Amino acid sequence: MSYRLYLARDATEEFYKGISREVAEDLLDNKQNGTFIIRPSRDSLGTLSVIQDSRVYHLSIRRRQDGLIALGNEKSNEKCFKDIDSLINYYISNYLVLCSNGQRSLTLLLPYRDKNVVP
Repeated sequence: MSYRLYLARDATEEFYKGISREVAEDLLDNKQNGTFIIRPSRDSLGTLSVIQDSRVYHLSIRRRQDGLIALGNEKSNEKCFKDIDSLINYYISNYLVLCSNGQRSLTLLLPYRDKNVVP
């Protein structure tokens, strides 16, 4: 199965237009832990879809009231960034903590790459 993805030209991060939650899960299936796609969202700046231990996590990327960018639900002492590029660059070399059903796992981000993807 192949998909035609459109890379947003107005950002340097991996941001794919027209990719649904289901398509993101399909594209990330069987990829290396930490492989991610940033895709559009109706309710936030975008969604970071990342695979870890055969599960795809979908984290909203939101703009805080102070103008900074953060991941997921608001939390005290959350890590904040000036833009999405800074967020991605940070988590490429620092662990992102993923939580599900009381279980925590750590991953480093790895951009999604596919030779069949047409930017």
